[in-house]
Amino acid sequence: MVPVYRYAVSYAHGRDEAWVARFLDELRRRLETMDGPRFQRLVPPPLPPGGRDGPDDGREGSFGIETADIVLALCSPAYFNEGPAQHDWAILALRRSLGQARTGVPPQTALPLVWEPVDRRLPGPVATADLFAADQLPEYRSLGLALMTMQAPRYRAALDRVLDAITARMRAMAEAATPAPELDDRFAGEAPDALSAEDAAFTEQFRKEVTPVLPATAVPRTLNIPVPVSVPGPVTDRSISPDGGPHGSADGSAAPPEHVLAAELLPELGRRILLVGPPGAGHSTELARLAGRALDDTAPGRARPGRAPWGCRIPFVLSARSGALPRLDGMVPMLAPLAAPQEPAGWAARQLRSGRAFLAVDDLDAVPVSNRSAVWEWLLHLLRTHPQAPCVIATNGTGVPWDRLGDTFRVAGLGPLTSDGVRTLLDSLVATASGDRQARTALLRRFDSDPLLLGVAGRPAAAAALLRAAGGPGRSGGGPDPEPVPRHRLLRAGVSAGWRRTREDTAGPSSASPPVPGLGSTGQVPDSVLRAASGLLAVAALGLDSSRIPLRTALGALRDPGASDAASPERLLAALADRAGVVFRPGPDTVAFPSPEVRTFLAAHHLAHAPGADADELLVRHPSAELGELLTQLRTAEADTDTPRSVLATPGGTPRRLSAGSPPPRPAVRRAAVRSSAELRALLRADTAVAELRCTGPVDGLAEFLPRLPGLRSLVLADDHSLTALPELSGCRSLRAVRVLRCPNLRELTALDSSTVMFLDIDPWPDRPVPAGLRRAPWLSRVDLATGGGGPGVRAANGAGTNEAGAAGATDGVSQEVEVVELPEVRIRSRLRG
Repeated sequence: MVPVYRYAVSYAHGRDEAWVARFLDELRRRLETMDGPRFQRLVPPPLPPGGRDGPDDGREGSFGIETADIVLALCSPAYFNEGPAQHDWAILALRRSLGQARTGVPPQTALPLVWEPVDRRLPGPVATADLFAADQLPEYRSLGLALMTMQAPRYRAALDRVLDAITARMRAMAEAATPAPELDDRFAGEAPDALSAEDAAFTEQFRKEVTPVLPATAVPRTLNIPVPVSVPGPVTDRSISPDGGPHGSADGSAAPPEHVLAAELLPELGRRILLVGPPGAGHSTELARLAGRALDDTAPGRARPGRAPWGCRIPFVLSARSGALPRLDGMVPMLAPLAAPQEPAGWAARQLRSGRAFLAVDDLDAVPVSNRSAVWEWLLHLLRTHPQAPCVIATNGTGVPWDRLGDTFRVAGLGPLTSDGVRTLLDSLVATASGDRQARTALLRRFDSDPLLLGVAGRPAAAAALLRAAGGPGRSGGGPDPEPVPRHRLLRAGVSAGWRRTREDTAGPSSASPPVPGLGSTGQVPDSVLRAASGLLAVAALGLDSSRIPLRTALGALRDPGASDAASPERLLAALADRAGVVFRPGPDTVAFPSPEVRTFLAAHHLAHAPGADADELLVRHPSAELGELLTQLRTAEADTDTPRSVLATPGGTPRRLSAGSPPPRPAVRRAAVRSSAELRALLRADTAVAELRCTGPVDGLAEFLPRLPGLRSLVLADDHSLTALPELSGCRSLRAVRVLRCPNLRELTALDSSTVMFLDIDPWPDRPVPAGLRRAPWLSRVDLATGGGGPGVRAANGAGTNEAGAAGATDGVSQEVEVVELPEVRIRSRLRG
């Protein structure tokens, strides 16, 4: 009687399901045709309609792991990070330990297979069981079974050898004399975690390598939390708006009541926190302090000494400044590159899953708007799959999917610096950066008598910009008591501290499409449009009781009924938050300025410089002594000193000038045909971009003229009996395809070695071997050769011969293709005789 052995498959469900099924189908056919024992795969029972197989069907691990004689583990980065590896290998390790305890010989039940290459160190149990990969082909170790299955025609020979080796290994494991004991559900649920055995040692190594960037002097900060929120610890109720006005405006424009909480108590708000505020508010510093407290359990000033934030000793402070967030297996290389080679596969995911690590996400505002929704989608998916991991996300509120956050996130904001905090920050900047102590002293003296200037300095970035402006080239008089920098220049420097300017190109890219008014050549809103929009928004908020504006009011202020082709109000508002940094979104229906003082300066500058603005009428409707005084100063300064009429310009710099218009687009044709070098010269003199050039007959000077053709993508050489070698193509950097038609004397193809050609087509190709030198072409990926006919097939240079062309009944056309597997892919077509 032939014995029957059962096998199960452990893999990351929901990823590459179709290719996993194809690979397992090929393996099943191999096992059925193999001599010896029979194998039967354990599959889960059919699910009810609408059910799903995998981690979401109520089962924690893979089916059949507890009772199978052999378990195939398809290892990949997703398998260790998101798949059932932790659960399945806990059961496999327990079965191995029980089998060794009973017989004295450890049974071998697991067979790890490389589904995708894992560039991390395999955990101990997986590395112990991985006795298969070392003896296999380089393609298997470097590419993995997934890619070999997807490109089976290309890697058929290597895939067949790997499948034969897998079936032989399964047969040897099945015939072993020490089978592993089976487990019931009770014991399977109590299996200890086996993959985490080495995590503690690597955790300490990671903590030694991670060093957060912290300021030399700690500046006390506060948090503003909208009520009602259950806030532990000492809090202060703020019943008036930040600018001193009462709450409770009839139109809902006033700021809601808020609690004021010490920033050290941020973890006490919950395990999911959204830290919303304008750029330059100090979010990165607070996240670095969280990381420092997690790495140093004895940090002074702790609310609860001896306890890390949320009890997590592992901080993952991720920055999206590059435009995206790293994957789970890319966190350690980004945060601790020296420790990355020793990271066990899946270590970061296990720490998040167990709640021993927390996420701190920064610089989401630097992600392009087109990619921001995808980054949020990945981040929310990560938090759903790791519900025990605390997370703090710093953002300006733009692009936040408020409707998907629900009640799991608590919204908080960093309060402005107090006067003492501003002094402490300026003292630390002068001490660490060798700043101008005289400028610091003069600036602090002006803070005592100028509340508007002190309010603008409420953000750390603005305070640092004020210090630079006070000690910069704006001062005059080189003596010990130089003339102070004018007030409007200091205010401009503080307000524009968070501005991210785009580089202005004097000549934009050539394009046949007309420019869109209101948009720059790069598709971004120009700085001049943002300056005007910030002033309009500030003027529209003058009648409100606080620096917060309802979203509907903000969009209405930015909507210009006379310019239907200008940038949309939504896009302007997003650019004002992301690039200008003069507003942020503290909620789904609210827009806010960093402080009332910023709003006052923007409104005054707009009224002083914008044509047609009736400032006197606005001052009558919205009387404000600060606004009237600042407006008078700006008008006087412009009249006396010819101040640049551009808000948020760099202090002391030259006025920003708009870039010149884009040059006229270059004439372009899709195809051009030449029969002589004179016609080719005429084409060059016309400065015409040609995508495809067809040269019929002998054309001299191709090596000289082809590199001067802009945009050349395809070259056709036809009916040239004198052509024996391809022309020099190293200067044609955009050329991708070469087609040779009816050039029977072509022999030399070495010009491809230094070219960027990817596709080569020669028709006809004489009955001679394919040149072996084609493999030296770095970009060449496919070669089509059409032979002349009827006889024995062409002998390929790599040893792969062609079948004889002889299809009975065919009158013309192509008989069949013979593919050479190695790169470049060589396809030989034999034309049949009638």
